[in-house]
Amino acid sequence: MITRSVQDSVPAGRIPNSVYIPGSDRGRDEVRDQLRRILSSPAFYNSKRYAAVLKFLVDQTLDGFGDRLKERTIGIEVFDRPPDYDTATDHAVRSAVAEVRKRLAQYYLHNAQDELRIEILPGSYTPQFRQHEAHPSWSAGLPRVVADQTVPVTPPAPASQPVRRSRPRAVLIAAGLILTAGILAVVADMRARDPLDSFWMPIFKSHAPILLCIGNIEGGETLPADGLDLNHKLTLSEFHNSKDSTVNQYDAFTMAKFAGLLEAHGQVFRFASQSDATFTDLQSGPTILVGLLNNNWTKRLVPQLRFTVEEPTPGKIIIRDRNNLANNDWSIDYSTPYLDVTKDYAIVLRMVDPKTDQAVIVDAGITVFGTSAAGNFLTNRNEMKKLTAIAPSGWEKKNMELVLSTDVIHGQSGPASIIAAQFW
Repeated sequence: MITRSVQDSVPAGRIPNSVYIPGSDRGRDEVRDQLRRILSSPAFYNSKRYAAVLKFLVDQTLDGFGDRLKERTIGIEVFDRPPDYDTATDHAVRSAVAEVRKRLAQYYLHNAQDELRIEILPGSYTPQFRQHEAHPSWSAGLPRVVADQTVPVTPPAPASQPVRRSRPRAVLIAAGLILTAGILAVVADMRARDPLDSFWMPIFKSHAPILLCIGNIEGGETLPADGLDLNHKLTLSEFHNSKDSTVNQYDAFTMAKFAGLLEAHGQVFRFASQSDATFTDLQSGPTILVGLLNNNWTKRLVPQLRFTVEEPTPGKIIIRDRNNLANNDWSIDYSTPYLDVTKDYAIVLRMVDPKTDQAVIVDAGITVFGTSAAGNFLTNRNEMKKLTAIAPSGWEKKNMELVLSTDVIHGQSGPASIIAAQFW
């Protein structure tokens, strides 16, 4: 079973009858050409349902999202199931993929045996690709392939003809291709090691729109505020000044940074206040939450974590470490004069929400200064290098919760520092 993402892999040579991952445009085009032949065959031509399933699985894998191919994802994106549908009772995906496997077998039974093979093993939704060789005994004379580029190997000449001495040329070509593959591998490795891209990869990989959810004044209420009746009697002034329509400008600036990052990576996203967002919205795709005390969706997540938030007395907020309950240092008193605040703290969270089964990133400062500093940290490549300095091996694929601190001078936050972290 192949579970690595295509964009994270570097092809290391294609051997006949072995599974490989196309790592070049040429290799991916070969697979897509084969897919078109399969879909136009009698096994699939008259079934839009099974053709759509196979095309989705292959396209996702070639685009680097093979590890995202799960039953629920396929049900939502191919069969238009709601995000919370019950996979235990709805067998549409399993039945369809089983039928796709059967039809692929029928196709290859009646077509050329040396065609590129697309296979979906039982128990998996990720296609495998294999260059089938109808005559394996000849494999010693086949070309070697490095990074989906063929290195010609001159076959032995008949005894009645002089042998052409082309080895130096073949060696030079092989060396050039190996060097090219090495450079591509280094570039891919550098991208994989970039802490900003690694941190945001669960978001950047998503084909679903990203929800940017910002806190508002209503989110800071102890009790739910009186909801506005959205009817013709509601004045424009009442709408503009309502608690569910009002956000802090610092939070808005932070939201804009995240939107710019997503835009630069070609992601589709949408905005919602914490009052407007619904649980169904959070189930539909990855979410970025901005705000702590003013975002009820953030407050839903934090109590289950190691670093949580307490309010021991009215107006005094503490980020509490469950592993060190005696520590009261990460705190802010809201009765402090605005210009006298010299320090703020924030929780940064990246995890898969167990309630929605979707990736969520949280930027949650005790005050807007902490939220702003965390936003700068999360969108700045140099700042994100601080994460690699303290993160364990393999952190890129782990859930994490960070506590950041920032100095505040006359109402402006400085660079963030990581003062505590949890990875799991």
